[in-house]
Amino acid sequence: MLRLSYFKCIMIFTCCCLFTLQITVAQPCFPGEITTAAYATGGESDYIKDVLWLTWGSTNVSTHRYGRHNQQLTEGAASYASIPVGGGKYLCLQATIENIQGRGGISSYAPGNWGGDYMDNLYNIGGDGAANKLVNGIKNSTAGQRVSFTIKCRATLDNLPVRIAGLVFGDAESLAVPEWFEATADGTWHIVELKKNLGAGDYKVEKTNIIEGSITKQKMAFISGNNSNTAAVSFLAFNQSAYRPAEEGYEVSFDVVLQGNPQNPGITAIALGIITLGADGGDAPESYGAPIHILEGLAFTDDHIPPNGQTVNLNTTSYEPGSLALPSSNFLGSTGPDADNGTQYSQNALADDNNPNGPSNEEDAWPTAHKRWSYNATYKQGNTLNIDIPYNGLVNAHIIGWIDFNWNGEFEESERATAEAPASSDVATLTWTIPADRIAKSTYVRLRYAINKDEIESPTTVATGGEVEDHFIYILGPATTNPMLPSKVKQPTQSP
Repeated sequence: MLRLSYFKCIMIFTCCCLFTLQITVAQPCFPGEITTAAYATGGESDYIKDVLWLTWGSTNVSTHRYGRHNQQLTEGAASYASIPVGGGKYLCLQATIENIQGRGGISSYAPGNWGGDYMDNLYNIGGDGAANKLVNGIKNSTAGQRVSFTIKCRATLDNLPVRIAGLVFGDAESLAVPEWFEATADGTWHIVELKKNLGAGDYKVEKTNIIEGSITKQKMAFISGNNSNTAAVSFLAFNQSAYRPAEEGYEVSFDVVLQGNPQNPGITAIALGIITLGADGGDAPESYGAPIHILEGLAFTDDHIPPNGQTVNLNTTSYEPGSLALPSSNFLGSTGPDADNGTQYSQNALADDNNPNGPSNEEDAWPTAHKRWSYNATYKQGNTLNIDIPYNGLVNAHIIGWIDFNWNGEFEESERATAEAPASSDVATLTWTIPADRIAKSTYVRLRYAINKDEIESPTTVATGGEVEDHFIYILGPATTNPMLPSKVKQPTQSP
């Protein structure tokens, strides 16, 4: 995905996690560190908003905001990200280089420095070629040499450790026949992006499973190229065994080897990034807070490359890469959540359905029959509400819901209902008793689904996986607001 200036070979490593917001210069996560990791602002890729690129070499954000090209990287070199995700919360990510081996070591690289590469055409800041300011590559410092190193990364959200879902690995420059590079990690690799140049020559890759006791790692090897505007990108989904314990920040790692051209000495380069699959947030008015559900887990369509060491030529008319897909299980309703680009406060609680490509029916867990309640027949003090909530789950989980009965613009403990959501079923029943302090005006409900119940005990906390849905309930009857107008629940000025 990234290219090395003047030289060949790229590799992209992407760690998955969250909202695709442009990194700011502010450093609430790592005070005193250089936080230059960034999203591309230009390029042809379909995944520009999904990949947070790790950048390297900068010692001054003012002069080199997105990394600095051709700087020697030593043991312990790190890339930092501090990403606002709404509600005053930040995704904080750190990636560190360790165990550098090989003559000459490694240096930072800005794709676009070699005329035959294509990574900067897919992802860039400022334009492709020499205009590209995104220094998301790593190269072997000495031409023709083989180097290896390990990348370790971890992330927190709202000061809590979160799992990095995956990595990305691809060709940052333009691989030539004597050059190659590979990455090995505890997970599964998937070619999801490919720029062909038919007639320019073969572009070959291999995937190989490596069994280490009870762990199966996978190696993705780019074994030869044509040195002419051909490039591929591979995304990795981590296995559960890849994560260190929570007290060690769910740290993950992967190993990289780069081989430069030993015959006509040249450089091989890799690009490193983080897949920010995104997170699901609420869309009720701001007074109800900003819950976040990290979209944990990656799904891919088949890339037609078997993990048995078989060589596959990607640069053919018949080969088609796979693609990144949304999680297919463990969510509310019948449709999984999409990634929200920050908080989406709205008076009608429909902002999530309407963005980014709405209107849709993505938030469909609250039954249509309960969108409107009669004050006389349903919403009387002491009545019991039994609401069946559909869900899609492969493992045992939990659903918690809140209804703002007292119309104070908050979801309170006394307004909460909880239900188990076993994998053996697809419907859970939430039960409320309408309290004496209920106000007969249209109001809001929040639903949260997660495997870990502790993560959703509050209506505003961070949860790993699952989904949150907000819904507006019309109360029909005397002394109510017009049911066709937004509720007049106390709320601050709405965000667009």
